[in-house]
Amino acid sequence: MNQAYLKNILSVRFDFNIWKDLLVKIFPKVEIFTNVAKITDSHVKEGGHVGNIRLDDGRSLAIFHFEVIDNVLISRNRKSLRDIAAKYVDQGLVHGALVFYYSQNQDDYRLTFIAKQTYFNESGELVKKETAPKRYTFLLGPNEPCTTAASRLIELVNKKTYGSIYLTDVIDAFSVERLNKEFFAGYKAQYKKFADTLSDTKQHRDYVKKLLGRLVFLQFLQKKGWMGVPASNTKWEGGNKNYLNDLVDKYEGNDRLLSDVLELLFFKTLNEKRNGDIADSILGENIKIPYLNGGLFDKDRIDELDIDFPYTYFKELMEFFSQYNFTIDENDPDDSEVGIDPEMLGHIFENLLEDNKDKGAFYTPKEIVQYMCRQSVIQYLKTHESAEQYAEPIEQLINDGVVNPILQSKDISIRFTRLLKEIKVCDPAIGSGAFPMGILYVLYHAIHHLHSHAEPHGNFDSTNTKRDIIQNNIFGVDIEQGAVDIARLRFWLALVVDAEKPQPLPNLDYKIVCGNSLLNCYDINEPLDDVFKEYNVGCEENERMSLEKYKQMVAEYTNTSDHNTKERFKSTINDIKSVFRSELTDKERNKLTRLKKKINDLEAPTLFERIQEEIALLKKLKKQLKDLETEFDEIECNKLYDNAFEWRFEFPSLLDDNGNFMGFDLIIGNPPYLRIQGIRDVNPLYADELVNKYKAATGSFDLYAIFVERGLQLINSRGIVNFIMPMKWTNAAFGKGLRGLVAEHNAANKIINFGAYQVFNASTYTALQWFVPNSESLHYYELDHNLETNQELGQYLKSIDKESASEIPAKKFDKNTWVLTVGQTTKILKEIEKHSRCIGDIFDRIFCGLQTSKDDVYFLYECTEQNGLIVGESKQLKRCIKIERGLVKPLLKGEDVHRYDNIKTNRYVIFPYKIKDGKAVLYTENELFTLFPNGYAYLKECEEELRNREKGRLRNDDYWFRYIYPKNLVLFDNEKLVAPDISMGGNFAYDAQGKFYQTTTIYGYIKKSEVQESYKFWMALLNSRLCWWFLSNTGTVLANGFFRFKPDYIKPFPVPKSIPNGIVSVVENLVDYVSFIKSIDKPISELVSNKFILDFFERIIDGCMYELYFPQHMQEREIAIADSAINIIRPISHLSLGSDIQKTIWETFLEIKKTDNPIRDRLDLFALRSPEILKTIIEL
Repeated sequence: MNQAYLKNILSVRFDFNIWKDLLVKIFPKVEIFTNVAKITDSHVKEGGHVGNIRLDDGRSLAIFHFEVIDNVLISRNRKSLRDIAAKYVDQGLVHGALVFYYSQNQDDYRLTFIAKQTYFNESGELVKKETAPKRYTFLLGPNEPCTTAASRLIELVNKKTYGSIYLTDVIDAFSVERLNKEFFAGYKAQYKKFADTLSDTKQHRDYVKKLLGRLVFLQFLQKKGWMGVPASNTKWEGGNKNYLNDLVDKYEGNDRLLSDVLELLFFKTLNEKRNGDIADSILGENIKIPYLNGGLFDKDRIDELDIDFPYTYFKELMEFFSQYNFTIDENDPDDSEVGIDPEMLGHIFENLLEDNKDKGAFYTPKEIVQYMCRQSVIQYLKTHESAEQYAEPIEQLINDGVVNPILQSKDISIRFTRLLKEIKVCDPAIGSGAFPMGILYVLYHAIHHLHSHAEPHGNFDSTNTKRDIIQNNIFGVDIEQGAVDIARLRFWLALVVDAEKPQPLPNLDYKIVCGNSLLNCYDINEPLDDVFKEYNVGCEENERMSLEKYKQMVAEYTNTSDHNTKERFKSTINDIKSVFRSELTDKERNKLTRLKKKINDLEAPTLFERIQEEIALLKKLKKQLKDLETEFDEIECNKLYDNAFEWRFEFPSLLDDNGNFMGFDLIIGNPPYLRIQGIRDVNPLYADELVNKYKAATGSFDLYAIFVERGLQLINSRGIVNFIMPMKWTNAAFGKGLRGLVAEHNAANKIINFGAYQVFNASTYTALQWFVPNSESLHYYELDHNLETNQELGQYLKSIDKESASEIPAKKFDKNTWVLTVGQTTKILKEIEKHSRCIGDIFDRIFCGLQTSKDDVYFLYECTEQNGLIVGESKQLKRCIKIERGLVKPLLKGEDVHRYDNIKTNRYVIFPYKIKDGKAVLYTENELFTLFPNGYAYLKECEEELRNREKGRLRNDDYWFRYIYPKNLVLFDNEKLVAPDISMGGNFAYDAQGKFYQTTTIYGYIKKSEVQESYKFWMALLNSRLCWWFLSNTGTVLANGFFRFKPDYIKPFPVPKSIPNGIVSVVENLVDYVSFIKSIDKPISELVSNKFILDFFERIIDGCMYELYFPQHMQEREIAIADSAINIIRPISHLSLGSDIQKTIWETFLEIKKTDNPIRDRLDLFALRSPEILKTIIEL
């Protein structure tokens, strides 16, 4: 049996007798029952459990088939069919099921695979009991391509023939994700082929995207059966589901197919009303094609381009599309059709947007979208119906589609329906529309479930309900026009899904809008009266505009399908907005004029000497004038506000009768993750504007922080902001502004931290975060076990409950670093935080290394010293060079520094500075030439590279050989600790002589002069397991358990106020032991390895540190070791001979390892006797 043969079998009507033979050929062991175990259901005529499949891994699948009742449309009603078999699957015996749904009066049928999922409990343990099953479906029959189904099932046939079939193989055969990847790869290749035909400009790329987008949309439309409907049909039935393929075939070889045929279809057919919807004969004889309106097929500026592509391109594109089943109903995480759905379409187009990853944009998985949308709507309902009796029924309604009896009374169901219909939701960075689509379906299903109780005798109109939600509840903005086009397309498809006949689609120009969400010329809270006064100048009485009239015009525009009316409305709306913008410019000019007048008045000649206050005021006003003129020039010259988004004029339905912005109930989405450095490189003026406008724009801030602040500005008094975004703002230096802002409003409401799990397969660690002003506390959740897929993440999200959260009072938060933990971790941290000092009180300076801006020139590798010269490799010149010893310094990179190491390096850095009177003074060029001729010659050879650093900053600089960022240059020649920036566990080492310089990947630590404890003691503390545990739970852990040792994470580590001298001494002695062992190659003893001895002494150091922090606890549990260690651990710092040092270390080790030694016994009892503290720390 080959794939073509199998495809032919799948392409005929359902016949279980044929499938009996197929199942035997596909699966290892198939048992078909003699009698059907019948199942009754309102959607089923007859059918039930008809057999079982035994796989090679011992797993079992049940086989069901059902003939559905006549009014159930096989290709559409998957939601009503999906639970028929699933609820009869015996979870103890059967691991899944294959289910056939068919009808005698329909050609197509469904083959559904029901797969059960395991999940994790709150402790991170795998739970054997399976959750509610997930369903994956192939749609088969004469009207379906069946290509994917045939290729997947033939894979199982081959696996049976040449190997074994496991449950994982069956799951893979029905994998939607795999199909999506295959389709995207093919689609991208098609896109590239078209795009490569044209010159590589953004305009051309946008044109190709839009062309392919239209053609994909028509794949869904023909699937609906609305393309090529016979003109004699009074209903929209009998359309050609292969219309586009046939149309392309009809004009074989025509290289003007786009101009002659497709543009006629787009602009003169789908976008124009026609008598009886009859299409031009070029498109087919006596056929109907619907008028769509909406804007997708509006001829815009890009469409005016004179472009055509070879005929073969369209032919190959149609052949590519024909391999796939296009399903117009969006999949959800629990029920997926193995085909291309609109959500997948959004994913594809978002990936094709310009440099999406460079713009910090990532596509959000549907599991997360669904969870966020549901939880946010639940929170909205609970905010407006706060009685405790409604809490659980609200969750049941939104999460499970269950109407609790308490919601079933007519009055209450009407009240909740009204709330759902009143919510205003906006995604300010809409991308391809994932979140607004998620909200659409959450609201739609909830309203649907309540409908029979709110209107017991009324019919539910699916299409109009969706249309009302789109028109009244959902708003979106994106800076990319391409993203806006995709999002609109998905909304239109959502309306097409349920419609029985074509209807003109709504205009979404004032619902899903292109613009910069973060910039607006006109403040949200300023009055609008002046705008309409300006517009009305010279207007006739009947042409004058008011706020009420403007709101009505925008509302009518959304629904009009008349092109002339659309153009008239659009022109008027744009004229008003144009006046609005010029009025703002006049306002700015008036402000400048008033300021200049004040300055002129103060500078006017006077008979009296000006008082000091006048002089100070004049100085202040002149500075304000200079700043305003600079800002005004930048706005005019650079068009900074060209795409600024005026929230009230774009979304006038958010205004009350007086023009006040009422705010959204919910801001939701996935904002861009983009550091300010990246923005500044491309558009420094925009970066400066963000810093001027937003409190959250502090330090090296990330754009998502600004979106949070913008969200808080846009919501109403009871509104919610819900984003998926990184957690770093809670403890990184740049987050200071956002932390302060959120704390000021008590807006931290809920965070679900995904820890090291990467949702977006990029180096981005995210969390779901809710911000609600005036929250009493933050509910903090943290993923505490490993996940492999977003599907597993979806199961985790469903399993969390309020009890697994840490509840942190709002008053604990301010602009300083936030410590967020859960469970026992929180209790341990509270115990540690009882100590009043912190590392920030110990170290005077924590500083990063040299920033040369051209390391390949300044760094020398594999160096040796010869006759006062350093000989080393220059990566810039790719050869060895010689430099005078006085011009270079020993250089440490991250890999040179390890815990307790005796530091050494064979790298050097050219250091063109001299330290004089505590300052770093740059050598002059003449001094370099005279004192260091070899070094100067080398630098001259690299002069062009050095001048061109940072986009040519030093091109005209006399000191072209300097570091661009000469920070911390006088600090390196000090006694200090050093540690790499990124590390797993503490890797602190001691630079006793202060002779090493370091790169930016290493931090130096210089302690305050008044701190009595030695560097050795502090090195031990920072290398301790306790410190690592603290940092891991309060900082940002990277992939594979690595940690970024930034000062803001290290400084808060608490330190006991008083440290006993005995503990300091014993720790110093142990540090000497460890450092010596690491410095030798020869084993101390033949009985045990040096590493075993070293690890043993480090455990004692850790034990001493535990006792410093939890003294009473360790005494009570009889596991204190410090006193014993003080008596046993002998010093070695006075010994000069290595043999004496080794002897002392070995004797001490043997003494502690004796069976009756208290240190040995208690080290082994730490975890056993202190499960609530030490066990948690030790087992990190």
